[in-house]
Amino acid sequence: MTRLIAMAAAAGLLAACATAQTADAASTAPGDGANCDVTMIFGSYAMGIDGETFAKAEAYLKRRTDLVAKVDSTSWGREGERTLCIDARTDKATRKVFTDLRAMTPTTARRGPVTIKSRLGQGFQSKPPKRMG
Repeated sequence: MTRLIAMAAAAGLLAACATAQTADAASTAPGDGANCDVTMIFGSYAMGIDGETFAKAEAYLKRRTDLVAKVDSTSWGREGERTLCIDARTDKATRKVFTDLRAMTPTTARRGPVTIKSRLGQGFQSKPPKRMG
């Protein structure tokens, strides 16, 4: 009987670990930016993303082919949430793209939060609107 209880406990522990690993992988997948020179994440506070900033960023990235080699857009939420994975042509281009995207992103979020990070260590996250406390 004791052996059966120990085996059941071990099986339960293994199942819990597997579930936790799957949940961790899913929660980090949209914005992990592991293979991106610059990552731009558009989140939501239950009212959609900052569409104005997204449109500006998208137009900029299409226009700056001298800096940007490739952009992948991944949708991951129910309110337009998405992550832009940007491959820059050089390290200098990576810095410039980050700086330019940061300049067009409001410090305080209009709608959803915007996070920008580069593989070179640069980072920015918009603050929540004051009405959110």
